[in-house]
Amino acid sequence: MKQHYASDELFAIDKRSMTQVDNLSFFILYIDKPDTPEYKLLKEYLWGVQTSYIGGINRQIDTNVVPWFCPKGGHLPTVSHNADNPTQFIETLIWETLEIDIQRRPNNLPKGKGMFKPMSGLIQYGLQIKYPCYDKVPQAHRIGTWAY
Repeated sequence: MKQHYASDELFAIDKRSMTQVDNLSFFILYIDKPDTPEYKLLKEYLWGVQTSYIGGINRQIDTNVVPWFCPKGGHLPTVSHNADNPTQFIETLIWETLEIDIQRRPNNLPKGKGMFKPMSGLIQYGLQIKYPCYDKVPQAHRIGTWAY
């Protein structure tokens, strides 16, 4: 995927997407470059996203609101900001979801339009398939055009 991002044949809009912290391309390009400002920005973004999803689903469960994904055991564990890698949960979810999507839709990545999408849909899809509430996710509950 990194080779595709380095291509001279990218459109200007794709290059612009690669500078946005919430874009999949930004994650792929900078998650393994800890000595860069982009990495630090990415980790802050991932921490905020992870905290909001964990807090949101746990609050839904605590108040008996029907959740849109169902963690085993009822709650997602909270993570301390002081952990060795406090964003490990969301990073692992992103990588696992990418692997599943590549298996289910081999032509979507690494050269498809999905390479320049915001990560929010990927994360939501990943939470639904990792923590399903149903044997098969109902059509009305599905996120975008992901392969269920």
